Amino acid sequence: MQLTAWILLLLPFAVFLGYPALVIGVAALRPRRAARPLAALPSATILICAHNEAGMIAEKLASVRAAIAAWPGQIELLVADDGSADDTAMLAEQAGARVLRLPRGGKAAALNQAIPQALGDILVMTDADPLFDAETLPALLAPFADPRIGAVAGRVETLTTRPGRFAAADRWFRQYESALRSAEDALFGCVSADGGVYAIRRALAPQVPTDVTDDFFISTAAVAARYRIAFADKARVWEHSIPGGRQQFRRRIRITVRGLTALWRRRALMNPLRTGWYAPALLFHKVARRLAPLTLLPLWAISGLLALRSDMFWALVCAGITAAVLIALAGAAGLRLRGPLKLVHGVMLHLAGLALGTLFFAAGRRYAQWTPQRQGA
Repeated sequence: MQLTAWILLLLPFAVFLGYPALVIGVAALRPRRAARPLAALPSATILICAHNEAGMIAEKLASVRAAIAAWPGQIELLVADDGSADDTAMLAEQAGARVLRLPRGGKAAALNQAIPQALGDILVMTDADPLFDAETLPALLAPFADPRIGAVAGRVETLTTRPGRFAAADRWFRQYESALRSAEDALFGCVSADGGVYAIRRALAPQVPTDVTDDFFISTAAVAARYRIAFADKARVWEHSIPGGRQQFRRRIRITVRGLTALWRRRALMNPLRTGWYAPALLFHKVARRLAPLTLLPLWAISGLLALRSDMFWALVCAGITAAVLIALAGAAGLRLRGPLKLVHGVMLHLAGLALGTLFFAAGRRYAQWTPQRQGA
């Protein structure tokens, strides 16, 4: 029983701490590749899919237009309006975007109709709410000077001007992800990109199935075509944290189910004979991360049984898990948590969403419709 308990205890540490520590450590010992100058400025299309985003789209497009001013190349701004019932399309047109007014069909359907109409050689994909920095576009497009680069992942940061309930946890997670992606880039290329901002060569962009996370599926099309995904640390966008616990929890479940569906469709990339070191990185970064939280419930039960045998170490493990569960329940009940307690609540909510989403996926649950999260919900 102790051996089982140790395996259950060490697996999450290996996935969430061991793999990142190993990759970041090895990357620190390896000299960075010298940046190549662009022989010619590529044309680009900034593509935004939006559904009922009237409250955010004007601010978003203002930040994008400021970023466009910092890039001397040819760029078009394209908004695919997915059947909005508000003024999203009108506001986008007033901001100077080319707008495709589409019937409501979900994000995948909007992408599949918009991508063939894009004029740029590079597609810059971004959600309707993250705000661009002035340096976002030059940093995101510069890596395409390397012909081996098929896609570029940007960096998503959490805004602090209106801190939400989970803003601190979001900030820590964003920093963790960015450090890991930077290290992966130095060794074998990023595993995937975040939907906040990324870019891909238009010739590589695939048809997007309705039931997958589109950012993962589109960005990994570069790897499927034997290109690399680079990471551009200075290509930053800024977004608000989703404030409500229920919204966070539902979003995590939905993303987990759609993410596992995308992983299943991209399972050929997990073959190291085809993708080399990218394959185990994909397994640790994406697959194992979703499976690891499933160890917590059996670990809680087994550590409790071992604690009854007066084993002090496992008694502490059981007490720690119990305390974390109680904090999560207290937060779910609406109690105001502060400092580390709020961070523990955010972590437990994230892990519970991963675990439940994995179980939903195994049971055959799928999400085929795209529903944006509202900042003020």
